[in-house]
Amino acid sequence: MFNLRNSSVNFEIMFLVGLKILVLLLLPKIARSQDLPISEEQIPFIIDICKLYGSKSAIFLYSESINEMEMTTMMFKWRRALSREGVASTNLYFSQLHKSSYYIKQIVRPYYIVVISNYSVINEFSLATSTFNMSSAMWLVIFIYKENGSGYCQNPPGNIFHLRFNSEMMVRCGTENILREWYSIDMNRTEIDDVATWSLEKGITNIVPDSLHERRYNLKGLIMRAVIIKDSSFITVKKDGELGGTFGELLKELCTILNFSFDVVLESEEFGSWNPEKKTWSGAIAELHAGRADISLSGFSVTNARLNVVDFTVPFLNIKNFLVIREPEKYGIKWSSHFLTFNNSVWIAIIAVLITSSILLIFLKVNNGSDRKIGYLFIDNFLEIWSIFCQQGLADFSGRSSLRIAYFSVFILVTVLSAAYSAGLISFLTSTIHVLPFHSLESFVQDGTYQLAVVRGTAYYDKFANSGDPLAKKLMKLMLEDRKLPLTEQEGYKKICKNRKLAFYTVDKDVIANLKIPCNVVHIATGHVNNIAMILSKHNPFTDVINFHLQKYVYNGMMNRLKQKTIKKKSNNMIKHQPVPLISVILLLIFILIGIVLSICILVIEKLIFARTKKKILKVHYIPSIKSLGFYVKRKKSLRNITKYYTNRIYVRENY
Repeated sequence: MFNLRNSSVNFEIMFLVGLKILVLLLLPKIARSQDLPISEEQIPFIIDICKLYGSKSAIFLYSESINEMEMTTMMFKWRRALSREGVASTNLYFSQLHKSSYYIKQIVRPYYIVVISNYSVINEFSLATSTFNMSSAMWLVIFIYKENGSGYCQNPPGNIFHLRFNSEMMVRCGTENILREWYSIDMNRTEIDDVATWSLEKGITNIVPDSLHERRYNLKGLIMRAVIIKDSSFITVKKDGELGGTFGELLKELCTILNFSFDVVLESEEFGSWNPEKKTWSGAIAELHAGRADISLSGFSVTNARLNVVDFTVPFLNIKNFLVIREPEKYGIKWSSHFLTFNNSVWIAIIAVLITSSILLIFLKVNNGSDRKIGYLFIDNFLEIWSIFCQQGLADFSGRSSLRIAYFSVFILVTVLSAAYSAGLISFLTSTIHVLPFHSLESFVQDGTYQLAVVRGTAYYDKFANSGDPLAKKLMKLMLEDRKLPLTEQEGYKKICKNRKLAFYTVDKDVIANLKIPCNVVHIATGHVNNIAMILSKHNPFTDVINFHLQKYVYNGMMNRLKQKTIKKKSNNMIKHQPVPLISVILLLIFILIGIVLSICILVIEKLIFARTKKKILKVHYIPSIKSLGFYVKRKKSLRNITKYYTNRIYVRENY
């Protein structure tokens, strides 16, 4: 019994082996009968392609109309060869192309290998790709056919595989050594470029740059449908139709290097905002979202809501947001301006110079033979150095060279400090200080006396209207009605010039082209920063190539040059010398007036003291004068008496 079972098992094994040998012997005949040349040369070629792109998985696609056994055998050989190289693979029909997306969600960009054998297979694959995003995967198409069927591979009619500009499809016609790249620019024609060669000995040799966007730098005169924003801040349309402003110069460079142009199909008044009630977008974003335009020629703020409906280019402007109000009429005067010129470290340095110089002078004077006490010398030296700082001269300038050099060095240091102090003092005193009602968005809300305005249909409105932030909700209560909001920055500045109780939320005025502010305004920083970029329609095939060249402009400095070029033009038109109002120097005039008044008061006091002192002196000298006059009278009387006495005596003598 045991022998019978063993003999039956051996018979089954021999039968299966014989069947496999028979199938392998008959395969070439079947292949010839089905006109499907299966080339063993495709195996090393496919392996080299997978190594070139670093693919770790591949999906084979073929038609159901091909003989099942023949295709199964070929797929078995190809998949076994890839498995030995560490590449996982599977095979599907063309009709299963859409279903494959459910099985390859973990693969960022799947790699498909398509086998084309005849005209009917081409039509079948074209039908399968008509509703498939051909830019979401990488493709290798291998045409396997007879020599008289090479027309579709060399010159395909139209865009049979529904390719886009950013589609990556490598094509090999039969056993040719040239590898071609297929893509489409205008969706109606297939562009074919030779990109590499392949041989069994050398493998794949590139004949063009590896970067996709360096190879596809020519859009061959493509015309994009464009929407332009009326009175845009970053772009202007000149009378001759040319574009100006920061974005205008940038777009000129892009059009030149990529060989494409724009056809302005609409001039929109709004950038575009989301209406949660109607569930619709407005302005230029609505045109792109509906497919009526390809690009908008203006600067848009990057927001999450907009990213869902349009594509953004690389942000090339980072702009701070400000609250702009009309210049307040109240001014503040900094009475501490005289002390703000120097900071604490400078004051410490001055005191250190006073003390150090006084100590050094002690040693110099002691060495020169001074016999005064050190304490008295220090006080004398300190007062001398302080008098130098106060622009006073020295009472006794020593004749010693060492002391002269020391005093001269201190004089030079004081002169430099005095000049710096004077320059800093003038700067502080002439700077106007406004008394602002608020200094941030939080204090703006707390003030509550101002209304808020933004440009209608911009991201600023969406930021406050569709946000769950408590501060944004409070700001919306101060927002003007939608119909009263300005359409442009220019109109917004006009509104705040007419209404002192209106604040305008906008960007820095220096980056806005052709802006004319009709009144003096004050910018209050909010701490918010905007990333500005251009927008294209969602999944636009030209977004990547535009971003590629914009990144190159950033790296090579061209972006900065374009910004400086436009800013320089604006700065040349500005008035270089602005008159200083009287209110700006009122503090300096007050100090001068105080000095004059004090000088007059001191002069009057000195005059009064001098007059009083003189009066006392005259009074003291008057008393001795009276006494001397009486003595003179008495003396005169005495002389008269003496004279009379002698006269009488002589007379008596004569009579006698």
